Amino acid sequence: MQSEKIKIWFSSSDPPPEVAPLPYIRCSPTAALKNLLQHSGNSVISDSSQNQGLLPDSGQFLKFIQASQMVYKASLSRQLAADLPPDIEQTSLKDEPKDWFIKTADFGDDCDRVLQHRDGEYTQLLEDITRYHQIFQQGYDKIILIRPTTYTGYDIQLTAAMQCLGYTKEQFQFIIVQPLKLYAFHKPTQQLHPIPDIAPAELLKAVSMDALRWYSLRVPLTEVAPINISTAGQPTPQDSLYRVQSAYLRCCTLLQQAQQQGIIQLDTYGGGGEISPTEIAPKLISLADYVWESPDAATLANLLQAVPKILKQSAAEIAPYLVCHHLEAISETSLPWLDSLSLNPQNCALLLAAKQTIFDLLENVLAIGLPESTFPDPNLRFVKFSED
Repeated sequence: MQSEKIKIWFSSSDPPPEVAPLPYIRCSPTAALKNLLQHSGNSVISDSSQNQGLLPDSGQFLKFIQASQMVYKASLSRQLAADLPPDIEQTSLKDEPKDWFIKTADFGDDCDRVLQHRDGEYTQLLEDITRYHQIFQQGYDKIILIRPTTYTGYDIQLTAAMQCLGYTKEQFQFIIVQPLKLYAFHKPTQQLHPIPDIAPAELLKAVSMDALRWYSLRVPLTEVAPINISTAGQPTPQDSLYRVQSAYLRCCTLLQQAQQQGIIQLDTYGGGGEISPTEIAPKLISLADYVWESPDAATLANLLQAVPKILKQSAAEIAPYLVCHHLEAISETSLPWLDSLSLNPQNCALLLAAKQTIFDLLENVLAIGLPESTFPDPNLRFVKFSED
């Protein structure tokens, strides 16, 4: 049974990486997070200037929610008045100016928060819940906010305030993204050492944007992401991104060899971008229907078939690291198999599936580039086997 399509409003603090403060850099792979959500069949709309013009009046919204039991007008919050006489507001504080509070303490906040100060000034919290309530009223099923650690604490306040309005944590997700932690290899001691934060422009001179995106995504967003700038993105077996890219290139090379040997015939796209009817491959059996002689091949086939499940879980949990880890598992399994396989139609079917899966997950989901290959077309999906 196909899951229902969800309409998501997505917002991320993502200034250009070369000018962003270091805490914001991990918020920059917005494209990867959107791709991940869209691959699961969701409709994703990003925060934009168009949305800004649709903001309702905060004062009108405050009047709208004043009848709710989750807001109240008082001189003191419930927490400050807890040790005072219960009638303090009607007696000693009767003539004192009042603030409008929302009961965020009922949903995990330290105390109730002010929506409007006694001098009439509206708070940022009121403006934000006004905005996000209106977005839900426009037909969105979920709101996802991606923010750096400078917002720590406010995420609890805002999430609690949205719960006061009746929205669940599943509907309103406020994710605080932890920063990168930089390390470098120290040759004299032959050890890895933490290094101070450096300017983003200098960081991008040492580490490519693709490597930075990979190491930002391969750790849960709510955990600090370590990155060794001595090896990140470098052609070394110690680098996990390089191993994934190497597996892709090895698949391409072996498929080219199979074509040259006449084992397979690779289909190509027509000039108009469509597959010509005469070039459509014969119907291939599923990878699940093959019997694999090699344990590595069997494991690889299982990993490739698990990709839809991984994508669905990753999108549901806003966890792109699951995709990165799955890619690492695919590369770790495929590399020893690639070194020992014999080229035959069955192995070529697995080669093509592995190549395409790595391409789809890296390029189309994580928005991370692959090294150039002389392979005919990175989007190739069909193969003809030799009848011999």
